[in-house]
Amino acid sequence: MTKSKCWLLFKTQMKNEFGRSLKSKGRKITSFAVGLVILMIAFYAYMLAYGLGSMGMEEVIPSYGVAITGLITLFFTALKTNGVLFAYKEYDMMMSFPVKTSTVIASRFLTMYVLNLLLTAVVLIPMGVGYALYAVPGVGFYPEWILGILAAPLIPTTLAALLGTLIILFSSRFKYANAVVTVISIAATLAVLVLSMGMGQFAEDLDMSQIHSISEMILEQVHRLYPPAALFFHGIVRGNIAAMAGFLVGSLLWFYLFVKLISPVYKRLNTSLVTYHSRSDYKLTELKASSQINALYRKELKRFFSSTIYCLNMGMGCLMTLVLTIAMIFISSEQLDAMTGIPNMAEMVSRVLPFAVSALLSMSCTTCISLSLEGKNLWILKSMPIDDMTICKSKILMNLTLQIPAALLAALVINIRFPLTLSMRVLMFATPVVCSLFNTLWGMFINLKMPDYSWTSETVLVKQSLPAMAGMLGGLVGGIIPVLAVLVLQKIDAGLLTAAITAVVLLGAWGLWGQIKRSKI
Repeated sequence: MTKSKCWLLFKTQMKNEFGRSLKSKGRKITSFAVGLVILMIAFYAYMLAYGLGSMGMEEVIPSYGVAITGLITLFFTALKTNGVLFAYKEYDMMMSFPVKTSTVIASRFLTMYVLNLLLTAVVLIPMGVGYALYAVPGVGFYPEWILGILAAPLIPTTLAALLGTLIILFSSRFKYANAVVTVISIAATLAVLVLSMGMGQFAEDLDMSQIHSISEMILEQVHRLYPPAALFFHGIVRGNIAAMAGFLVGSLLWFYLFVKLISPVYKRLNTSLVTYHSRSDYKLTELKASSQINALYRKELKRFFSSTIYCLNMGMGCLMTLVLTIAMIFISSEQLDAMTGIPNMAEMVSRVLPFAVSALLSMSCTTCISLSLEGKNLWILKSMPIDDMTICKSKILMNLTLQIPAALLAALVINIRFPLTLSMRVLMFATPVVCSLFNTLWGMFINLKMPDYSWTSETVLVKQSLPAMAGMLGGLVGGIIPVLAVLVLQKIDAGLLTAAITAVVLLGAWGLWGQIKRSKI
């Protein structure tokens, strides 16, 4: 009976994640965007396996594949634990059902597992094809690889959920629990980005004439970084049945222990996150009045920083921009050439930096979902004596508050680091700001045309909804196309070409502004 209840809750949750009705056109666009991303990830995974195999390092592929998917799953699942496993919208309704707490936890965990399984399969299936082409394993490899794909997300998902639980357990002691969770998550994200930048130095010391020793060195490092990959390696490459069984059973055991460990404190953790604290020493003081747009702007800021999922996902582009820009200070031109294998890379990079920064910043587009986040509370805004443009302006200002300071700081650092012409120094400030304006207005335009007010999970809206995909992908593509144009048209002066493209982007922003003014919420 418990298993059937868990399965029923799981199916309901999956319907909420993927089964909400969309217009036919919206469904087609979403399917196309998701399919394109899946193809890109699969192609990259296969080329990674192909590259390792062509260098005679095919035995590295299984460990590398499991470690990559495991670490990615660990990182991103830890960030979305609050909102999927804890403090989700349906918590009160779920806990009112006649089911055990462990059953609720298991159903929520399975939802995270399935989402992570999709990513794992997209990476490991093409890598398995690449391994099979070079290693030519026996028939037993194929069922083992499939079982490995099914088991691979369990350990990192469990560890990520446990890490997220510990963060929430720590933050629950504070008055503003959600704010503390957000700060800790941002700090962890910055740490991961900084460490990943440091790992880029690894390729400089490789001697490609010693393939065998390189394989052993990579395996040692991967197994030390992600121990479950060692069991998978010995099971697949060495044919050790006990190691493969240990990988599969250990993955299931982690899941079982997690459910048993969290069940006793699950209600207390959720209560601490959804409970609002009130001051006992409240005193009536002078009330301060402000304009409508200022009040709405402050509301948008509070909404952004009070939601960990919203803040991290929509702030990632600005974080990456700042980390990569600061990293350029410590990387010399010679190191940049060695890391990429391309001579005079610093000179080439300096031509595309304005649009490269713009492309990264476009990943932080709050306007593409800020209207949708109002959800069923939109009627409150609509019932107030506030016109639609004031509401839109407050949401536009919120996104510009994120992107423009990051753009200006990046421009300042790049101007100090790279020897640019006077025109490029000016455009290094102007172009990202113009592109940020375009990206912000594009997101607002998309959300006005494709609003989604019937969402049941904030995580789904932020990470998987059509407006979120269209908003961020549109800005990202708008930044990548100019980068390619500047690289291809190298005979044209970089400053002249950048200025021309910036002018076109500014005209596009002006056109979007006209469309927004004519739209209704």
